[in-house]
Amino acid sequence: MASEGPNSSRIRDRILTVVDLAATFVLATECALTGVKADFDLFGLLVLAFVGSVGGSVMRDLILGEHPPAPFRDWRYAAVAVAATMVVVATSIALGPVGNLTPPFTIDIFEGFGLALAAVAGARKSLDYELNGASVIIIATVNGCGGGILRDVLSAQVPDVLHEDFYATAALAGAALMVVLNQHFAVRKNLADAIAVVAIFALRTAALLGAWQLPHLR
Repeated sequence: MASEGPNSSRIRDRILTVVDLAATFVLATECALTGVKADFDLFGLLVLAFVGSVGGSVMRDLILGEHPPAPFRDWRYAAVAVAATMVVVATSIALGPVGNLTPPFTIDIFEGFGLALAAVAGARKSLDYELNGASVIIIATVNGCGGGILRDVLSAQVPDVLHEDFYATAALAGAALMVVLNQHFAVRKNLADAIAVVAIFALRTAALLGAWQLPHLR
């Protein structure tokens, strides 16, 4: 029997691709806004937007053994990241420095939506690979938070995931909910995805509005 090649184990899931690309657009927009506030030039904005928006997906695929990762073999990821950056640039040209028009809280809320989409994409792909629940939750959290970590490193900031309460926690909780719904209550995957997105976004937004904090040592 002829070998199917190294890519035969790749999961092909159209809904996953849509969610992944949506997360890429939202996170790229948020990263571009962050770059504007940090006074990056156009090239810097493009780099930050691409790395920050697909970093989690790349980490996810490397963990799952997909080589090369989806963002490096599908041109749409780069195109979406560039498009999101151009939206920010065009808005800045039309309305003035967009960084001055976008309060940090608004950017945090926007990022929360990207976090929700990315975490659910990671959970869905892990479920497609029929991984155990703990692995699904871990990979979903990596997918949700990985790009933000790279964004903050490139911006010379302490990553939000290390000091922002209910950032990674929101991704963990949403992924756990998705696993429970899918594996223990036989909820359809698409419905479980939607519920998890809403749960992660709601938890992250509530944490921002209520200034929720996990215990600190000082």
